[in-house]
Amino acid sequence: MKTPYMIPLLFFVAVATETIAQTAPRTEFTIQLSKNTLEVKAGTSTEINVNILRSKTYTKSKAKLGFSSQLPEGVSVSFEPAEGLFDTSIATIHVGENTKAGNYQFILNAELNNKVKGSIVKLSVTEGKGNAVVTLNE
Repeated sequence: MKTPYMIPLLFFVAVATETIAQTAPRTEFTIQLSKNTLEVKAGTSTEINVNILRSKTYTKSKAKLGFSSQLPEGVSVSFEPAEGLFDTSIATIHVGENTKAGNYQFILNAELNNKVKGSIVKLSVTEGKGNAVVTLNE
């Protein structure tokens, strides 16, 4: 007799839990990236969305995006916008042609009201165009 009531209740709890994960935090702010793991060929670029979820206290606070760690050699990141009153920014990650293939990590962060929160980006650089020399036997 209790089973017919349990299924809708479990469904409601699952939906409510998923909805809560997407809402603003009760205190301070959080930073979310559209992708935390990237695979990029040397000599190319990729973009990710940087979302700032704010509590009511931080709704009018200007944000400044940056890094809490050093970028790998040959990797550069630009933000659009990088500073101001925004909720979403686009980070363009450029991997230079001479960047060594390998796995790297760096921390992308946001600063609001002198508080800094970050998120780890795992970057896998694969070989790009390559300068292989091919010899044909004649």
